[in-house]
Amino acid sequence: MANQWTHGAGFVLSVPAGWWLVRSTLDKHNDWLTLGCAIYAVTLSLLYAASTLSHSVHRGVWRHRFRTLDQVCIFLLIAGNFTPFAMTFLRDGWWSLPLAAMWLFAAVGIVAKLFFTKLHAVAPSFYFLMGCAPILLLPQFFRCLGSAGVAWIIAGGVAFSAGTWFFVNDERRFHHAIWHVFTMLGSACHYLVALNYIVPRA
Repeated sequence: MANQWTHGAGFVLSVPAGWWLVRSTLDKHNDWLTLGCAIYAVTLSLLYAASTLSHSVHRGVWRHRFRTLDQVCIFLLIAGNFTPFAMTFLRDGWWSLPLAAMWLFAAVGIVAKLFFTKLHAVAPSFYFLMGCAPILLLPQFFRCLGSAGVAWIIAGGVAFSAGTWFFVNDERRFHHAIWHVFTMLGSACHYLVALNYIVPRA
């Protein structure tokens, strides 16, 4: 029940938060910014909706389907998380390649998850590598968002990483719910980056 309610709360919060983020872009008259933030907002809500469904059905074929959807949405959110920054600040020349690569990796991960069951065990490592890949662009993050914006990105990464211990040991009572809380904290940090640093500096 705790697993269901934690990410259920995340979904309820993500919908108005996503709406507010997209609305905040409209005064900028920047279609790339608005599209990037909309993609991020949709992937954020999808992740929390899928996770809530996954933890609401406890047996049968729909349990498996919702769990698969939940794990697919992780790939979508990792790519979606990077999208507002890339579509706003990395549009010239070869700078569009990192965004294309991120979505390509997400697509590969989704296909592997759906059709190659023997690769399921490597999915967490793939999530981690995708999440860390933007570190290669750290100078651009500092240039575009400043040290405070980068600090919030790092704080989100720390929250996700710290919660991983509870995920790995989730056979203990409430540990999976605690993992959910850490993911919500990480999501909140990265949402604030989009709202307070990407949108104003676009």
